[in-house]
Amino acid sequence: MVFPTHTLSWLAGGLVLIYFVLAMVLTPSGIHLLPADMVKGMMRSQTGFAFALLGIPCGLYLILWRAGDLFAWLLSPNSLVLDARGIHVGKKSVLWRDMTSIVREHNNECLVLAHRDSKYRLRLHLWSDSDELEAVVTQQVVSMLLPAIRRQVARGEQVRFGPLSVRAEGLVFKKQLIAWEDIESLRLQDDFEQGVSTRELHILANGRLRKIDEEKLVNAPVLFSYLSDRLAG
Repeated sequence: MVFPTHTLSWLAGGLVLIYFVLAMVLTPSGIHLLPADMVKGMMRSQTGFAFALLGIPCGLYLILWRAGDLFAWLLSPNSLVLDARGIHVGKKSVLWRDMTSIVREHNNECLVLAHRDSKYRLRLHLWSDSDELEAVVTQQVVSMLLPAIRRQVARGEQVRFGPLSVRAEGLVFKKQLIAWEDIESLRLQDDFEQGVSTRELHILANGRLRKIDEEKLVNAPVLFSYLSDRLAG
């Protein structure tokens, strides 16, 4: 496993926030975690009340959510094994044949794998060779699910991938049909803004551009593989 060093800043930030709030709360009772003058200045400032009120919830958010990978690292086994049957992490196994969906969370560097009645979050950056790991897992899931998608479309069914659906005539988005022959281009756009990573599917058809967040698409890699084959043909 790879130690998630990037989460230490979130953990430290959360602890600092909680420490400062405790200092503000305990100072009136004679317990000084920080210099009294410093605490009095914080309490008299315009943001003092809001800081005292929201500091602990924000600190817990940073520790439990943003720094959650650190706890996942502490609780996870040391090795992960991929084979022809599935993913094996410690005593837990996620079999390819049981997969029902895959969702990529770019900001969390995570694959959410639904199987039978449960879900497994594969935190990619906790493992060495994360790019290769993602590629292998994605390819295995696509190879399991894509044939069934093709058969459903061939039977005239409409297959949903979250907000976007596929049918024999084309794509359906917001209840509007986008015919195959009207599609001018399809591409994936990666963005990184204010510390948040996103990827969007851009569909240009009849001069109109439609943007769909990949994380809202269920089985996005399966959809992309189907579209690649369909439009290439």
